[in-house]
Amino acid sequence: MELLAPVGSKESLITAIRAGADAVYVGVEGFNARMSASNINAFDLRVFTGYCREKDVKIYLALNTLIKHEEIYDVVKRIAFINELSPDAVIIQDMGIASIIKKYFPDVTLHASTQLAVHNSLGVQFLARQGFKRVILARELSFSELKSIALNSPVPLEVFCHGALCFSLSGMCLFSSFIGGLSGNRGRCTQPCRRIWEQGEKRGYIFSPKDLELAEHINDLKKIGITALKIEGRMRSHEYVYKTVKAYRLLIDAAEPDFAKALKEAKYILSSDTAREKTACLFSGRDNDIFQPLKAQCLGNLIGKITGISKGSLSVEVSNDAVQIVSGDRLRLSNPVTDTTVAFKVKEVSKEGLKYTVPCEKSGGFTTGNPVYKTVDAIFDQKNIEKDIDAMYKNYKNKNSNRKRTETPVPQTFTSLISNKWKETKKRSLDGESGDHLRVRFDDILWLDVLPGPSKNTGYIFYLTKDNMHLAAKIPDDIAPEISGELPPFIGQRDIPVFRQCMDKLMARGVKKWVLNNISQFGFFEDSGCELSAGPFLYTWNAYTAAALSDEGIKYFTASWEDDFLNIRKMCGPGLGKYMVVYLYGFIPVVRSRILTKEILGEKMITERARDSGADDGCTLLSFSPVYESKLALLIPAKPVSLFTARRKFHECGINNFGIDLSFIKPDKKLWNNIIDAYNRQENIPDSVRFNFRRGIK
Repeated sequence: MELLAPVGSKESLITAIRAGADAVYVGVEGFNARMSASNINAFDLRVFTGYCREKDVKIYLALNTLIKHEEIYDVVKRIAFINELSPDAVIIQDMGIASIIKKYFPDVTLHASTQLAVHNSLGVQFLARQGFKRVILARELSFSELKSIALNSPVPLEVFCHGALCFSLSGMCLFSSFIGGLSGNRGRCTQPCRRIWEQGEKRGYIFSPKDLELAEHINDLKKIGITALKIEGRMRSHEYVYKTVKAYRLLIDAAEPDFAKALKEAKYILSSDTAREKTACLFSGRDNDIFQPLKAQCLGNLIGKITGISKGSLSVEVSNDAVQIVSGDRLRLSNPVTDTTVAFKVKEVSKEGLKYTVPCEKSGGFTTGNPVYKTVDAIFDQKNIEKDIDAMYKNYKNKNSNRKRTETPVPQTFTSLISNKWKETKKRSLDGESGDHLRVRFDDILWLDVLPGPSKNTGYIFYLTKDNMHLAAKIPDDIAPEISGELPPFIGQRDIPVFRQCMDKLMARGVKKWVLNNISQFGFFEDSGCELSAGPFLYTWNAYTAAALSDEGIKYFTASWEDDFLNIRKMCGPGLGKYMVVYLYGFIPVVRSRILTKEILGEKMITERARDSGADDGCTLLSFSPVYESKLALLIPAKPVSLFTARRKFHECGINNFGIDLSFIKPDKKLWNNIIDAYNRQENIPDSVRFNFRRGIK
């Protein structure tokens, strides 16, 4: 079993290898899911790759974000550079980039990012057919699901064993993007889940889960054949990397009779991981305390309280004799009343009993009784790191002193993937060739009693979930062939037979058009003869992804809810517009969570405490309603997206397929009349938002 460590800095690389990592993963500058990690440039990647090769440690480069159309050339430049480095693999989310690598850089090994939201065996099988050599599974899977997926898996599997958890399903969170245009799918998440929120009388860190720790379950993962264990934490300190790698190295190497002893030692090492409290998530059953709203959680290990503050110094009383403060520790002060914290490094210490006095110039805003946390334990600090870093770079320069610096050539031939794909659709009239076609999406079958019925220019899409599939039989026989079915972004392993059975019945009744929202869902349609569309969560952010999905049978491509107009326009440049679908109205699920439950969250509106969120179009006071879909918790903004005024701008891109999403709305004739009237008049619904359409997405 391979142990894979996070590297977000030079120090982390050194400590990961010292602690016994078999492999490391490093973000590619500009295009990785941790854009806020320490800057590691192209030269650093050269040095890192050579160093890992010398140490017999594998190195994987993370290029795991969704890519805008205008960014393709820059990404291909990086891939050409990566190809020259010959890393052990590249971790990919965007299927368009995967297609370019397969055709033009066949020597680059592909690993599927957890951002691809692979949560069942159909997803693994599809990616194996696409040439991926490893799949990193979603974090929110149970052991029984992992075991079922691992059984007869065509490729090796990797799972996270330690580190931060997203409360949303992997790759499906639009929360940060909705609030301020900074997309978690593009490595820019601002972590709104770690903020304080209010819900009725409740106030706290409602969406902030504990961190993952699977130390006790390593033998179970070995037995089902998991290939690699991955530690999350490219934005964490090198001390964290060293400790977590050292602990899991002990557990992986321990023979089964010695595992209990190794676990005790590993647990001691991990106890100094000063992040949040730990959970096994859904691995061995639901953790009902995974959310602790009254705890900020990422402050460190609580060691005592402030007992005195004077100019330039601080007195701290620790909780017991086992707790020590030494030079080199990092402490964090917290004021729970004002929700403020400050961290500092201890330079010198004086001690009297349980009381320590340390120099501190940052004690303003704190008072006696405030808690004190330790964030870095100097006992575990690594020595001579800078010396090893200097030696690593010096050694590389000595070995490559005669190497000529030339820019890696970029093969322009990659543009052939899209150059003639939609050639016949490039020249279009302003309003399209045959007028606009409207798709109306709903999840409540009673909308059929309100809507006028499908026509040449209006089609209906039934959004199928476990909750409503029993109602599918009530679709009238004469309407069924005119309706499309849409699958939800998450279909768990055990639910595959249930969905397959329902879909077979609908297909037998004439439902031959389907919308997919996850790469796993191609497995339902092998040799089906159905017309397939990519939904908003089967992400299409560039024409190369559209071309790759087209090769798998996709005809229409739905723009992501979080995409902006500029990117959509550029994506349509090669003639894709005729096959693009843009939803102009709907209540967007910005979060889809498996670890949040109705019992935890309830049904009351959730709002952010008063402050400027940075959002536009009336979103400065953020409010979300929790709704529940097939045992998943979804967050729906209080205001709908409305883009009806943008129809003419989309026409100019060659787009004439539009959507209105009535999901999460009770059937209402008057409401429908208002919506369709606004659509026809090309006027936005009052008190609505435009998401990223105007402000852009980063």
